[in-house]
Amino acid sequence: MADEPTTAQWLLGGGGLFGLGAGAKWLLEWWGKRDERRQEREARLQGEESQKVQSLNIRVDQLEERITRLTVAVNILVAKEYRSDPNSPELLQVRAILGDAFPLHLNVPADMEDRLEKIR
Repeated sequence: MADEPTTAQWLLGGGGLFGLGAGAKWLLEWWGKRDERRQEREARLQGEESQKVQSLNIRVDQLEERITRLTVAVNILVAKEYRSDPNSPELLQVRAILGDAFPLHLNVPADMEDRLEKIR
């Protein structure tokens, strides 16, 4: 047992000091790179998020364009039906289906009807 070095002798002999130095060096490098890794991760996540937002904005724009086209088409068809039969059950049905989202105003003011009659 006398041949075995004590802990103090081992530490001072170089083995422990080298191990402690290497551990401390690793810890300092890891700690220093921690901020770099965090910033890289945040930049990557921010890039992914902005890409998702852009694709969603494109999709919303496409849907708004389609809704506009559909609204114009429905208005054209409703106007045609209204001219042929203002009290048509189909018009009332379309009005019920579209509801408040796309209100149809099927009544024409009297002064406008008078002017339309003069034009016809």
